Parts: sequence; structure tokens; C-alpha cells
Amino acid sequence: MMSYFKALDRGEVTNFSRNSYEVIFAVFMIALAYFYRDNPQIVYPRILYFFLLLLGSNFLFNYLLRRRSAVNVWLIDLILLINFWLITGVLYYSGRGGSYFWVLYLLPVFAASLMASFKDAAGMVFLCVLSIVVMSWPVAGGDLAGALSLAVKISVLVFSSGVVYSTAQSRKRAEAGLAFKRGQVEVLEKKVTETESEIVKTASAGEVGTLVSGVLHDLGNAVSVIMLSAELAVGEEKPDQKDLERILKGARYARGLLSAALSIVRGQEYTFEAVQLKEPAESAALLVDFTAKKKSAVVELDFPEGLPPPVISRAHIERVFMNALSNSLSFVPEGGKVRVSARQEGKWIVLEISDNGPGFPEKMLKGGIKAFSTTRKEKGGTGLGLFVCEQIALRHGGKMSLGNLPVGGAMITIHLPVDGPQVKNKTK
Repeated sequence: MMSYFKALDRGEVTNFSRNSYEVIFAVFMIALAYFYRDNPQIVYPRILYFFLLLLGSNFLFNYLLRRRSAVNVWLIDLILLINFWLITGVLYYSGRGGSYFWVLYLLPVFAASLMASFKDAAGMVFLCVLSIVVMSWPVAGGDLAGALSLAVKISVLVFSSGVVYSTAQSRKRAEAGLAFKRGQVEVLEKKVTETESEIVKTASAGEVGTLVSGVLHDLGNAVSVIMLSAELAVGEEKPDQKDLERILKGARYARGLLSAALSIVRGQEYTFEAVQLKEPAESAALLVDFTAKKKSAVVELDFPEGLPPPVISRAHIERVFMNALSNSLSFVPEGGKVRVSARQEGKWIVLEISDNGPGFPEKMLKGGIKAFSTTRKEKGGTGLGLFVCEQIALRHGGKMSLGNLPVGGAMITIHLPVDGPQVKNKTK
């Protein structure tokens, strides 16, 4: 039994009429019937009963349809058949085949052509044409005007249905195309949002590239110091204390370098704790030291004594320093200078990373920081560094802005709340 009912299921439609055109049309026809009340073909008061039923049914149908987002096709067919029956009654009591109210058949024909399938539209046209033919029959052989009138009525119904159906199908295809594109946009938007979230959580490819180039170079230096000092120590019966100290210092340096790099790459969770800002700044400066040396540039840190330790996620603030320093170092000239300073302003710690490069372009200052927006595409820039910095600042309950110095050069300003974000110190 269930399979039988399932086979009869014809689905639902969502593009049904939610307007009052049918009601307005019916009111117009009632007025027309009233003004032509002296016409001997019109049977009073029966025609008024059918008109009032037609008016009432359309009021009821419109009320019900407005309250639903989708309607079963069978219900639409029932509504159309009821309208067809009422309109046929109007024609029957207003001159039958000669009634000028035959145009009312356009209402169910238009509705079927707009909402239903081709078979439904063709079926409704067939019923309306059959009704007009039956009520006009017989047509006298010499009654050319009657035959022509019948042909015109049939042609109008068929042609109107075809035009409306074709227009409706075109609109449905256009809406389907728009719906598909809208779905694609939503999927892409979701992917971008997820990507941006992941970018903030984990190190981006650009950051990893910076880490690898710097870490490998500095690790090579540290390993060279350890190896040379160890060879000297092994070659002597009694190792020199200075050689052992160099080995220990080189090993600590390498461990610190790896620890700082891994904390950035693996820093997925925001673990908030009170940290002296100079510590993550020094770690970041160590990681970009190789880049700075290639340009003979200087990275200057200015953290005053007595600066309160803000509640931050250390690994992420290291990323902020590293990205900001990397950005500045990519633009400063040979022998350039990058300065990192901090100060307290009430409940805020204000960080400033400035350089003596060309500064930020006006378009970037006006348009704000956007992901994948970069002026260094030809040099491998991804446009993610500053975007990541801003997102991390926002996660800390702070903010970040870009500007240019009056004497030239770029300035990145970051405000971090001393007490951390509004949520209490815990892993987010």
C-alpha cells in the first residue's frame, strides 16, 4: 500500500502564486456581470453564486498558499479543477458558448502553465477547450462567425498557455542556474572561512618557508660550532673548559631555535598566560636573523623595564612578531632597520613595528587588511602574514592597524589588553 501511494506522489512546487491577481480578476468580472445585468443571456442570481464561490475560493486558496513554503502538486491540481468547475458554471449561466466570460479560463490555464508540468498545462488547456466546444455545440455549417469565434477562443487558450509555459520554464532554468551558483558561492565562502580559520591556527606555507630557510641556516651554524668545539675537545687529553662551554652554548642555541620554530608551527591552541613580551619578540628576532643578515639589516628591540606581562598565547604572539618582522625585512633597503617597541597605555599594551622601507601603499591603508592581498606576488608573497597577525590580535581581544611614518617607512600598531581577552585565562 505504501509503495502504491509513493508511486502516486508527484512532489511539491514552491513557485506557486502568492498574489491576489485572481481575486482582482474575479471582482472585475463580477462588476462586469452587474453592469450587463440586463443582458438576456445572464441568469440571475445563479451566476452571482458562482462568481461569489469563485471569489471566495480564490481568497481561501491565496490565504492558504501564503502560509506555506511548498505545496503538493495534487493540491494545486485540486485548486485548478475547482476553479475550472466554477468558471464553467459562470459560462453556463451567461450564454454558454456565446458568453464573453470565457476569458476566465485563462486563470487556471495560466496557473497550470506557471506551476505544473507540461502534461498538467496541456490537460488544463484540453479541459477548457472541451468545455467551450461542448457549450458552443452545435455550430451551424453556415455560421462562419460562430466557427471563427470558437477558433479564436481555442487559439487564445493554446497560444497563451504556450507562451506562459515557455516563459515559466526559462525562469525556472534561470533560477536553477542562480541557485546552483549561489550554492557554489556558499561552499566557497565556507571553504574560505575554514581556510582562514586554519591559517590562524597553524603556520602558513609562507611562514614555514621563512622558518625553514632561517632555522636550517642557523642550525648549520650551531652544529658547526658544536662539531668544531667537540673535535678540539676530543683532540686534547684534558678538554678546554671554553670548548665545552661552546658545545653547551651551541646545543642550547639549537634547542631554543627548534623550540621557537615548533611552537609556531604547532601552535594550534590558544593557551593564555602572563608572558613578558620581550621573550616571544626575541624568539621571533632569532628566527628572522638569517633574513636580516642577508640584507645587512638590523632588528632593534625596545621593551622598557617594568612593562607588565600581558595575558597572551605565547606561540601566537611569536607568529605575530615573526610575520611583522618578515614583512618589514622584505621591504627595507640594504642596511635597513626594523624597530620593535612596546609601551603601556592604561589597560593596553601597544606594540609598534616600524621600518625605514617605502611604507604601505595608499590602497592598502584605505582598504584594510585582507587575506591573499599582497604586493609581493612576484617574490613569493602570499598576502597572509599581516592577515594572520590581525586575526591573532582580534582573538586576544585586541586590534591591529597599519600606517606610515611621517619621515617614511611602514608602521604596524597592535593593541593587546593587559588582562587578556574577555574570556578567563584558559585554552580556547
